Amino acid sequence: MNFFKVLPVISVALSTVITPVSAGIHDFNESNAAPTTTRTKARVGEGQCVVTRDNSKLCYLKTSASNFSISILDVDHPSEPEVAHIDCSTGRWGAFGDIPKETLEWYFDDFCVTFG
Repeated sequence: MNFFKVLPVISVALSTVITPVSAGIHDFNESNAAPTTTRTKARVGEGQCVVTRDNSKLCYLKTSASNFSISILDVDHPSEPEVAHIDCSTGRWGAFGDIPKETLEWYFDDFCVTFG
């Protein structure tokens, strides 16, 4: 496959992931993350990475029917990634890192609705 032939496709794909700021500063673009007719929510062992509107990054892996392992690299706290776990059946989550609880709540408030 010729790299230069697929370069325009890659450019379009990347431009759909990176969107302008509009809602909350850490809102990820749910239209890129939410299931569509061609994409379903993650199955156990699957996951993905999402770029937020402020260019923070959130990656997750579904570890069981309702549990996710999550890594967050927040642009406001770039020193190290946050490592987290959420149980979507209860809404309980825990995290290890330096990101303040209030910021983490922005990430987790809609996580299960979008990805769970």
